[in-house]
Amino acid sequence: MDHVGLTQPFDSFDEAGLFYRAVLGLEAQEVIETAAPFGLVRTRAVTDPDRSVRLALSAATLRRGGWAPGVPEPQYVALATDDLVATARVLRDAGAPVLPLPANYADDLEARFDLPADVLAAIREHGLMYEEDGAGGYLHLATEVLGDRVFFEVVQRLGGYDGYGTADAPVRMAAHRRRRQQAAPR
Repeated sequence: MDHVGLTQPFDSFDEAGLFYRAVLGLEAQEVIETAAPFGLVRTRAVTDPDRSVRLALSAATLRRGGWAPGVPEPQYVALATDDLVATARVLRDAGAPVLPLPANYADDLEARFDLPADVLAAIREHGLMYEEDGAGGYLHLATEVLGDRVFFEVVQRLGGYDGYGTADAPVRMAAHRRRRQQAAPR
């Protein structure tokens, strides 16, 4: 397992961070705010020093409407892999509900990063997301929301990347929302 993502009510966000620090001794990381299809989302990771325990806490700070039809507050589990491309192939072959991304997502990555052609091809083929910082990269994919509030991610950390794919969160949330709207009864 890589990490667990827990959505908090807005008025409990700081309290949750304090709880994990005081009770479990986890260190709070920086707060990051990202755009979402419905407003802003605030995220803060809490971790132990060697990063064997990672929780990504999030809360909607400004909200217009629901996160997605029938999804009150999403939670997720991020599983780790050493080869996301191979894992994505196995998931697709098994019929796993991997979240489809918009076609222009890979075009944007191609413009922003100097990725090898085979990596870009895998991103396009399997709906992978990619982010990098000065220490390394982060390949990840998400499933559709299962039931009414849980989804899974599968992640591959490259080099010393220490984040949680936050730059990709708006794309993932919009794709989740679009998928839920397509599945909602009219």
